[in-house]
Amino acid sequence: MKKYAVIDFSRTSLSLLVANEELNRLEIIFKTYRPVLIGDMVSKKEKLTEKGINKIISEALELIDSARSLEVDEIYGISTTLLRNIQNEAEVTSAIKEKTGLSVLSLSGKEEAYAAWYANEKYKMLDKAVLFDIGGTSTEICDFSRPYESDMISLDFGTSTIRNAFVKDVYPTKSEEEEIKSFVKGMLKEHVEKKDMENAVLSGSNMNALYKIYQDYYDVPKSHERLMQYKKLKKLIKVLMNDKQRSSLIIKNVPEKVHLIVPSAICLKVMLKYFNIGNITVSSYGVKEGFLKLLRKGDVKAEPLVIGERG
Repeated sequence: MKKYAVIDFSRTSLSLLVANEELNRLEIIFKTYRPVLIGDMVSKKEKLTEKGINKIISEALELIDSARSLEVDEIYGISTTLLRNIQNEAEVTSAIKEKTGLSVLSLSGKEEAYAAWYANEKYKMLDKAVLFDIGGTSTEICDFSRPYESDMISLDFGTSTIRNAFVKDVYPTKSEEEEIKSFVKGMLKEHVEKKDMENAVLSGSNMNALYKIYQDYYDVPKSHERLMQYKKLKKLIKVLMNDKQRSSLIIKNVPEKVHLIVPSAICLKVMLKYFNIGNITVSSYGVKEGFLKLLRKGDVKAEPLVIGERG
């Protein structure tokens, strides 16, 4: 039995996945993440500052130690959005390698979308199904009937960029909500073909956080099938826009997402309406799981940090 770990570097967090490979299949045994908002650590020249580099290295070392404590055999590093569009990618990856021993593979938007799609390919059996992964600084949309990387869509916005652009306080006001909806609609109209679908599969930490709130609000029993209905979600979003009701729900369930969960919900509502979707499934699998599956299949190549090695 072999044990793998994957650390994902994004612009809003570092996250860790640990999985066993047993009987030619992956079993996820541990997940965690550490919020790292580096927006103010990127210079006007789009370079990650020394402070930012040191911050992500510090967080990466903590996650590597967590992986080592679980006796993993190999640790892989991937970057979904951290390295995308910064001008000193080579400097950053070199510093991470030097201080941690970890090589970081930078994924393009389409590669990220494909990894998320591949992790969730079992849902292609659903009729007219589409995958949504609304991350911190990018959003991926994948039609399950179009299984090629070239068909995957990655949009240059996420809940963190939305919040920074439109929200002045902790939560969006009604007028800010309308601005967000208008922006997302515009992005969809410009980049995504509009057609009626029936099912949405949601992936990523923001969507899983939203489901936790949905599950609590509607007292949904725990199940391996995590489903939401569009009409109920719309009602919940109204609650999340209500000053008197939202804080207790959010802080009780996902306090680490207090700044991002409402923009996430607003973005999702627009996307569901754009595709006329009523049925929603929330997946536990995302980019890191997809990367591991592709790695084991031989479709991607990456250099691991083998347990016991350090720089």
